Amino acid sequence: MNNLDSSVQAHNKLEKETTNLVLLKDRVDKYHDLSTQMSSILTIFEKRLGNLEQTILPVYQETEQLQKRQQNLEATLNCLESVLSHYDVSQEVCQLIHQGPIEGNIGAFLDALAKLRAAMDYFLHNNSQSVELENVTSLFNTGCEGLNQHYSMLLKKHSAPLKPVELLDLIYIEDDSSSDEFTSFRQLSQSTREELFTISLWLEQNMREYTQIYATERGDVVLRSLQLLKDHQKSSSWGNEALRSRHSGRQNEPKKNTSARLQQIFEKKANKLYLRATQTFEQSTGFSIKKASSHSDHLTSEDMLDGDQELDKYLVMLLGLQRLLNWERAIMRDIIPQSKHNEVFARLAYNAIELVVKDAEVITQRILRCISRKEWTSALGIFSALKRVILLQPDIERTYDAAQRQQLTKVLNKLQQTGAKALEHFLDVVKGESSTNIVGQSNVPKDATVHELTSNTIWFIEHLYEHFDVIGAILAQDVLYSTQLDTILMKKALPGEERNKALLAIYIKKALAELNLSIMNKCEQYNDQATKHLFRLNNIHYILKSLQRSNLIDLVTLAEPECEHSYLEMIRELKTSYQKTWSKMLAGIYSVEELPKPVAGKVKDKDRSVLKERFSNFNKDFEEACKIQRGISIPDVILREGIKRDNVEHILPNYNRFFEMYAAVQFSKNPDKYVRYRPHEINAMLSKLFDDSA
Repeated sequence: MNNLDSSVQAHNKLEKETTNLVLLKDRVDKYHDLSTQMSSILTIFEKRLGNLEQTILPVYQETEQLQKRQQNLEATLNCLESVLSHYDVSQEVCQLIHQGPIEGNIGAFLDALAKLRAAMDYFLHNNSQSVELENVTSLFNTGCEGLNQHYSMLLKKHSAPLKPVELLDLIYIEDDSSSDEFTSFRQLSQSTREELFTISLWLEQNMREYTQIYATERGDVVLRSLQLLKDHQKSSSWGNEALRSRHSGRQNEPKKNTSARLQQIFEKKANKLYLRATQTFEQSTGFSIKKASSHSDHLTSEDMLDGDQELDKYLVMLLGLQRLLNWERAIMRDIIPQSKHNEVFARLAYNAIELVVKDAEVITQRILRCISRKEWTSALGIFSALKRVILLQPDIERTYDAAQRQQLTKVLNKLQQTGAKALEHFLDVVKGESSTNIVGQSNVPKDATVHELTSNTIWFIEHLYEHFDVIGAILAQDVLYSTQLDTILMKKALPGEERNKALLAIYIKKALAELNLSIMNKCEQYNDQATKHLFRLNNIHYILKSLQRSNLIDLVTLAEPECEHSYLEMIRELKTSYQKTWSKMLAGIYSVEELPKPVAGKVKDKDRSVLKERFSNFNKDFEEACKIQRGISIPDVILREGIKRDNVEHILPNYNRFFEMYAAVQFSKNPDKYVRYRPHEINAMLSKLFDDSA
């Protein structure tokens, strides 16, 4: 039963598959018929398309040839028109070229020049022997000359030297936030700058010279501005004029003289440099530092303003030059193509820099003449100016190129050389004073007070400390000083500031040594031994006290650790030597034991003459010493009173003992002739010493 069912199922399945196979064959036949028909259609289409191509291609080729002929014809016509225009350009632009460019409408003139240039190029390459080439070349050159003249005219018309007041404003508003108002000073408006730039660019592209014109005209503006400032500085109002900004918000700003404004400017520069240095130090080390108070921080305003006016004027000139050239550089960027900036700026600035350099030579020569006349204030002015010029170096680095910086280095070198000569000459003067002792001519004070050389020397070296940085740099260039410094430091490294102080200490040590020698030699001009000692004592004491008062003793100690002790020892020895000058007077009354002994108020007849001689000699020597020493001056109160006290302690006990033993002795019929002074009178006379009015 199961086998029958399986057979039926298989039979049914076979019939179904057979039906499907018949159906599939029928469809395959239909698809084959369709493919045959489509292939036939495509064959016919391909044949017709080939026929069409054979018909159209000749037409297309003929059309392309016609188009090429048309293009060639148009190009020929254009070329012909261009050639004809080259022949006609001379007549076309002749009137415009001879008329010259018109301010504000430079484009038309430049277009005419462009046409002439194109014609020149055509004739040069196609017909170099043509008369037309000569015509257009001549007309082109005329046009270029006219363009150069117009360029120069524009610069002259819209350029004028700055008035001194404007230039001073330009100097003093460096740090003002509103200083942009002063960048043009109503010169060279934006439209003028644009026209000048257009001309510069055209001349540059056509390789025509224009940089000399610009540099000459604008350089003349800088030079005349500086010359006007110099003329203004010669006026009587210079130095005390009101130099205040023209900003509306600053009308109530108080007047400041030139030195005050300069001090303010350079203080700002110094603070900027200090801030930059501290920021660099803090970033590299992580440590913060505080600004140390310098000697100049304690100067009064009068001290700050007490400068050499000629040097102040020169510093204003330097600042004025820098501001003018910064101003010119800003203008130049708007007018001159960048490729010519360095060349133009170098030419523009040369004469002005030369003026400043020559002025430096004139001023330093005048300073040297002042120094030769021992006008030491001028020497200090050199150091102050040198310090300020050094402060200007960052601005110089930013403003000037390498050649100009080299040119301006002459100013710095000249000031440094003058400073070195001032230091050297000062030592020579102090040294020369030690050998100045002309027979019959006295150059020491009659009252043996502090010598002018001493006070001048101390004054000078006290003020040198204010400039230890620049002086140290000057002395470092001297092999003798650098060698001594190395000996003192024993190869130890010191910061630059400490090295400069040490170098100055070596210089001051030399000056003091020469001064001590001069004082020692000068004291020999006195005839009285006591006066010699008191003269030296006055001067040495003054030197020590001045060094201590100004704290210079600490500086000198860098070069001479025993300096203070040496002066104290010298003062002690001089006091001792002075006290010994009383020895001759006291010799006759000192040893009472050697004198005759009175008996019942009497002495032998032969001893009376001895006592008369002793009293007479004492009276004579004491009166002579008092007469001389009353005319001696000891300015220092403590020193004066100390010497008086020493005199009393040295003289009075000896005289008192002598007086008590012999004053009542009958050794003369006229005792008042010999016993002139009682002890209290001696004391009173000693207290009046060193007082010419007593």
